[in-house]
Amino acid sequence: MGRYVFRDILDTTNNNSNFIKTLYSQLPNDIIIEPELNLKSFLKLDNNETLSIPTIGRDLITSNQLKKDFDPNKKTKKYFFSKSLLLKSNAESKPIIITICSTEISIQIDQIEAIDQDGLFIVLDIERLQNICKTKSYSNINLISNSKENISFQPLLNQSNWIYESKKEITERAGIALGSLKINLTIISLVSVLISFFMVSNIYSGLFVSQKKEFGILLSIGGTRISNFFLFLTQTTVLALIGGLIGTSIGVLISKLNFFQTLNTLTDANQIETYLNFPVKFILYGFLISIIGSLFSAIFNAVKAYHILPIELLREKDEIDNRKFIHLPTYLLYLIALACISIGVFLGFLKYEKQIIPGLVGVGLVIIGFVLLNFLTIPIFISLLSKLSKRFFTNPSFILGIKEIESDSWKNSLTISTIMLSTSLVFTLTSLTDSYELSLEHWVDKENRSDFSLINEKKLSSGEPGVPINLLSELENSGYFSDVEPFFINSKFIVNGNYFTLHVLKFRENQNGNELLVSKNFCFLEKLCAGDFIDIITKKKGVQRLKIQNEIEHFFSERGTIVMDYQLFSSLYSEEFLNSIRITLADGMEFNETMTFLKNISEKYQLNYLDHKQLKDLYISGMNQVFKVLDKLKISAIVISVLSLITSIFYFIKEKSRIIAGLRAIGMSSYQMFALLFYQVFYLLSHGIFSGILNSLLLSPIVIFGINKNAFGWELDYTFPVHFVAKLPILIPFFTIFITLIPFYFLTRMRISKELNYE
Repeated sequence: MGRYVFRDILDTTNNNSNFIKTLYSQLPNDIIIEPELNLKSFLKLDNNETLSIPTIGRDLITSNQLKKDFDPNKKTKKYFFSKSLLLKSNAESKPIIITICSTEISIQIDQIEAIDQDGLFIVLDIERLQNICKTKSYSNINLISNSKENISFQPLLNQSNWIYESKKEITERAGIALGSLKINLTIISLVSVLISFFMVSNIYSGLFVSQKKEFGILLSIGGTRISNFFLFLTQTTVLALIGGLIGTSIGVLISKLNFFQTLNTLTDANQIETYLNFPVKFILYGFLISIIGSLFSAIFNAVKAYHILPIELLREKDEIDNRKFIHLPTYLLYLIALACISIGVFLGFLKYEKQIIPGLVGVGLVIIGFVLLNFLTIPIFISLLSKLSKRFFTNPSFILGIKEIESDSWKNSLTISTIMLSTSLVFTLTSLTDSYELSLEHWVDKENRSDFSLINEKKLSSGEPGVPINLLSELENSGYFSDVEPFFINSKFIVNGNYFTLHVLKFRENQNGNELLVSKNFCFLEKLCAGDFIDIITKKKGVQRLKIQNEIEHFFSERGTIVMDYQLFSSLYSEEFLNSIRITLADGMEFNETMTFLKNISEKYQLNYLDHKQLKDLYISGMNQVFKVLDKLKISAIVISVLSLITSIFYFIKEKSRIIAGLRAIGMSSYQMFALLFYQVFYLLSHGIFSGILNSLLLSPIVIFGINKNAFGWELDYTFPVHFVAKLPILIPFFTIFITLIPFYFLTRMRISKELNYE
């Protein structure tokens, strides 16, 4: 149902028993109360890496969440470890050493019970955990309903020490943990589905071409058009079932291998590695998409199977002008394509905070417009190339190759559109990640002008602060530094029930230390800007209302960043560690002497010191870790487009097998055959890539300035991978040769006598 959350779980002066008694007296009988204490412990691994482990205190006997793992017939263990944590800790003969609340605890292997759940965590009795941390408090009190019916519940006792969170609020807040990545992956997934859609449509077009004589035979021996229609749909449905099963299995396998692993400031790479259970509903969604997508892809060719005639038995070539399959004037089709692109761009740039639907619709319309343009422009480009070839290039293989493309514009436009979408996806993703990186570099240059930053590298991966706060005075009193600035981050700072990022640093002289600064994306998304007030819960003074004095460009948190002066923070919270200390070297001090002091102080506290460039590289590597999954998706898109292109050429060989065999019989050389395929592949690849670049020039600004702006309020510095475009004239011919070699190999093994046999 929900839970009550206590504002300070380590407040040893507070006893929560009275609060629980009041809850018992006022709650319905169908609601069970489960007190819980959530803390963090630290585990040192053999490679000196320190892991931050969620540690949960519960009543091991009564907890509903442990009943399925708890066996009352066995002797109760003191500690319950997730299987992933037990495996990672390498606990075989030596004890596991964990640190909880600054207390080091040695745990023998026979004291541990394994829990078969994903994640890295420890569960122990709540009283034991309270004794270790010398507190009587609970972090939260879970409310669990035993009734199958919905119970009407009104939050009780909304005191300053307790905050009620419904299950919906908890779920929604957890859902933003990878917000930007999820939205960008949603866009990529939709485009990937479209890529697959065009690829499958292209395959089904080839399947129809290879079977159209069989459909004519069926009509000749008494079959009906309806039977042809459903026969083709049945074939494609079977293929969809097989492909869906294989694709879903591969997807689940890859997810279990963490091939697409990623993280951000709210996630932990070590935790993510342990989440191997794939939700069944998502498996069913993926399988359903494969079936529906396949049926949509097959409809057009199924209609063609319906309209086929018995005369197909005698035809060597489809005499229908497929450029006219849409019974509309050409100029009207151009207007429709341009209208789709124009409306798509308008919707893509529409400003609507926290709403990505207009942007997604805009992306879809732009893609539809370009797909239609690909179909319409094939005859134009072929005609232009034919005229140019008469003057400068008279290779027969070239003329024959491009004319064959024009003769089946619709099928080839599907191939071109597949390549276009893959190219556009690669360029759009590259533009997105490059824009993030450029914006991050500018932010680091602007916000951090210190010479060095002291950090605790061992705790960096878990996001935990690890620089002792008492080191500040030691550095300030050393005389080696002109400025010593504390820096603290809380990536789970809760305001109005939502997570935000809190940055604590020293304000400048012209800034009011008793007020707050907020990032511009916080102002855009939350509508809390300069002059407004924010209520925050503090450890020392309870709820405090603080004024926002200004908004600043602050590229760090997709949810919004709140910036607080260190002096104000110290008066409201009690912290023992900082995330880093920024130091600026004093003028007039001997550099080597200063560096020796810095080295000694780092070794004393087991810290690392980074210069400005190293700090920037650290931020960028963290960002790349978040978006590294996109590189794998780029590769997937390229592979799909290559498969589509190879499939298209294979079906060309299949459809024109007799003509090709005849040409070989009258003396066409292997070189000329290779050239015929090469020029077809080269045209399809060039047209698709050129169209993809133009498409990405529209989609990348929509994604960056439309969808990302509306979702997160980002003001990114836009950049486009022009350097990549400049390399394409060199890459395309090599890529064309590689793709052509595969179908050409099978073409050389073609038996002329078999293909020319009309029996």
